[in-house]
Amino acid sequence: MPKLTSIASLTCWYGKYPWYFPYFLHSCSFNPSVDFYIITDNVEEIKNKPQNVKIVFKTLQEIKILASEKLGFTVKIDSPYKLCDFKPAYGFLFSEIIRKYDFWGFSDLDIVFGSIRTFMTERILKQYDVISSRHDYITGSFCLFRNKEYVNRLFMKSKDYKMVF
Repeated sequence: MPKLTSIASLTCWYGKYPWYFPYFLHSCSFNPSVDFYIITDNVEEIKNKPQNVKIVFKTLQEIKILASEKLGFTVKIDSPYKLCDFKPAYGFLFSEIIRKYDFWGFSDLDIVFGSIRTFMTERILKQYDVISSRHDYITGSFCLFRNKEYVNRLFMKSKDYKMVF
């Protein structure tokens, strides 16, 4: 059987995990060939965490410093919710985390995943560099990007990205 295209999903979450977090985790366990990274400041022990869910501890200030250094200008991240604006740049900002994967993506904790590989087939992954559930814009709940430098820098094609960041 050929090797599957590797996929990493990134989520930034700050503060206490929501009440529905166990459902998110449980759904991740049904996707053992996808790794889910949660970048967070939350140090509480996670019960029943599947092996494919990885926790990366970073404070919001550390992300602000990392983003400012990598982008070459000072970013404004006053609250965790601002990180939603940075989602298309996660591949650029968190390149160390995703370096061994063919695809990276972002998702949210309020998702209950079905079988990702049923929809993100090898045929689709070979054919596209950006995969979103909408054809006309990038969806914030779940999206995949081929892990190539030009794709990871696509957000820089926006004339407004510096203003947004």
